[in-house]
Order: sequence, then C-alpha cells, then structure tokens
Amino acid sequence: MNEVRARNGQRGSSTVELLFTLPMLFLIMFGVVEASRAWLTASIVNAAAREGARIGVRTPTLTGDAFNPAPAEAEIDAMLTGLNLSAGASRSVTCAAPCLPGSPVTATVSVPFTSILPILDAALGTVNITEAAVMRFE
Repeated sequence: MNEVRARNGQRGSSTVELLFTLPMLFLIMFGVVEASRAWLTASIVNAAAREGARIGVRTPTLTGDAFNPAPAEAEIDAMLTGLNLSAGASRSVTCAAPCLPGSPVTATVSVPFTSILPILDAALGTVNITEAAVMRFE
C-alpha cells in the first residue's frame, strides 16, 4: 500500500520537469537558428565584397586614370538583391587616386541584420554586418 502512495506522489513530476526544460530547449534551438542566419549573412556579405573588388580591379579606368566603380557596384547590388539582402545595404568600391596598376581597390559592403526572435531583436536591435576586400588594380 505504501508503494502505491509513493508512486502516486511522483505522478506529475515529469510534467513539471518538462515545463521547466522546454523553454530552455526552445531558446537554445532558436539561438542556434539565429546564429546560423547571422553567419550566412556574413558569408554572403564577404562574397559580395570579394566579387566587387574582383570586378573593380578588372574594370578599365575612365579618361585621365579616373576609377569607374559602376560595374563593381552593379555586381554587388545584383548579388545582394538576388539573395534578398539589398534593403538598407550600402556598398562602395574605391581605388586610390591615381588608379594605376598595383593601386589598391577596396570594396566595402554593409548589410543590416535583424533577428526574427522578438527577444533578441529587442536586446540587440539592428546589427550592421560589414565586410571589406582589397585587391590590386590590374
């Protein structure tokens, strides 16, 4: 008879334990998802900066050794638009004047990152992910 009472007293303990651990498991799961999204965004921004610098070093200069950043910036815009990251993004491609062979071409791309979790969004707000790539002008 005492055994039956002891088992009955433990009856709801697993439910209570689940109620305490389930929010933590969800928080960890969503944290991993958000970290993965941020890592993917940083990787895309890095690739866009490298591609912008690569196009920039191969673009012929305008008259008088003036650098033409338009093709490189168009390529960066195309990459970010294709991956739905163009909203609020900024980019620049520059070459040290005068833009001669061997001069550094710098492509800088910045994309705002916001969390889809309201808790993290309230705590962090919008974080700018910025990457830069430098290559020699050919």
